[in-house]
Amino acid sequence: MSRSRHWVWVLWLAWAVPMAGMGAPPGSKPTPSTSSTPTYRWVDEQGDVHYSDQVPPEEVKQRRTKLDAQGREVGVVEAAKTPEQLRREQQLRQLRTQQDKILAEQRDRDLSLLRTYRSEQEMYRALQSKLDTLDGLVKINETNRQRQQDLLRGHEQRAADLERQGQPVPQTLRDNIAATRRQLAEFGEHIRRLEADKREITERFAKDIARYRAIAAQQKDSSAEALGAGLFDFGGTSKQDNQEIVISAIPCAIGPMCNRAWGLAKQYVLKSGGMDALSLETERILQTAPPANDDQFGLTVTRIAGRTEDILFLDVRCRPSSVGEALCAGARVREVRLGFKPYIEAGLAGGGSASVPR
Repeated sequence: MSRSRHWVWVLWLAWAVPMAGMGAPPGSKPTPSTSSTPTYRWVDEQGDVHYSDQVPPEEVKQRRTKLDAQGREVGVVEAAKTPEQLRREQQLRQLRTQQDKILAEQRDRDLSLLRTYRSEQEMYRALQSKLDTLDGLVKINETNRQRQQDLLRGHEQRAADLERQGQPVPQTLRDNIAATRRQLAEFGEHIRRLEADKREITERFAKDIARYRAIAAQQKDSSAEALGAGLFDFGGTSKQDNQEIVISAIPCAIGPMCNRAWGLAKQYVLKSGGMDALSLETERILQTAPPANDDQFGLTVTRIAGRTEDILFLDVRCRPSSVGEALCAGARVREVRLGFKPYIEAGLAGGGSASVPR
């Protein structure tokens, strides 16, 4: 039905609705049509409006609304999705599946922290115990290295005395000098590795203690099973319905470049969320606090590992309410999604950074 027939339909409704009640007993209400066949309204590619109880095959791909006998909208049939839209939906599902796995692994680590340690003080004691053990091993290796150093000094002194006397240095003495030098190098390498282990353990415990402190502050009771605060998933409130799906993801080569991109991602999340600090920061997760109100949203960036490159994926979480869902599907969140990749690309190119939506 063309646009010209639109007014015919409207005039028919204006006539038919009052007539539906004619002849009824005084005081009774008009009875609407009991036809079970709905009427559809849609707009074709040329912008013409159509009304019909049957949608032609060539128009099935168009979005259309269902109308009742009084011409009121009672439902919506979304437009058929294009192959590109289906491809992007599949890509988004795959990214969120990988993201969910990373978040689940973090929850497991959080639970392990809460079950292993009862307080920060206990964590500090555990750290000190590990450092004391490593310090003991360092001292043993330093003692052995000093012994080898003294032994080498004696070997070298005998070789020098022989040379001053014009006598040849025996091969056994030369071999002993070489073997002692190798021992010295090995003990030095052992000490270097132990010192590196101490730094690594100290850094890891610092992160674990900070994470433990954050979890403990967010929990309302002391039960490890109550874990959940500080980490959130994306349920059904991050939909991008009735619009082109935005994939907020950027690949980066593993190594220094991806580390730079990760730093830029942190900057973007903080600026976009209007925050001074993250609620969670690990080597694979950047996350703001969950939204407390319907007009707020939370951001999470996950670093999804690959063989030759990682993918930095940003997703948005809104409150599970009609207002929250509208926010996640609205222009404000869409700008945040769209701005993520250009911001990081600009930073990596060395030309400054792109603007950040607020």
